[in-house]
Amino acid sequence: MSTQAPPREWTLSAAVAIALTVTMSVVSLPRVAHADVGDAPSSKSSDLSQVEDNDKPKDPSLLDKKPADAAVQQQAVPSAPFYENWKFWAVAGVVVVGAVALVLGGYYLSHSANGGDVRPCAMDFQGRCFGEGH
Repeated sequence: MSTQAPPREWTLSAAVAIALTVTMSVVSLPRVAHADVGDAPSSKSSDLSQVEDNDKPKDPSLLDKKPADAAVQQQAVPSAPFYENWKFWAVAGVVVVGAVALVLGGYYLSHSANGGDVRPCAMDFQGRCFGEGH
């Protein structure tokens, strides 16, 4: 008789735990940007064309507010928050009731698939009985 435990079979949860451990350790490592190594910048010239906005129109009439802008602003004003609407709570209630029904249904289905409750044997049963009343 061996005193050692049999080798453990790897499951999906073990693989997920190992993957999360490796991911968290890689994410938590400090990052070093290439500019932080102490090198001097390669280009010392400052180009002023980068600061200018060449896409801005020169004509001020193009920048004036139009009536369509006001209509867009009125539509952009937020209405009541979504959780104050009765439809949100109806959908949320259906989701909660469905989740509870799914959990309870899964429990009872697995219980009945595994043989259900132990019942006493019938008195007129002539075969083998493996219940409480054998």
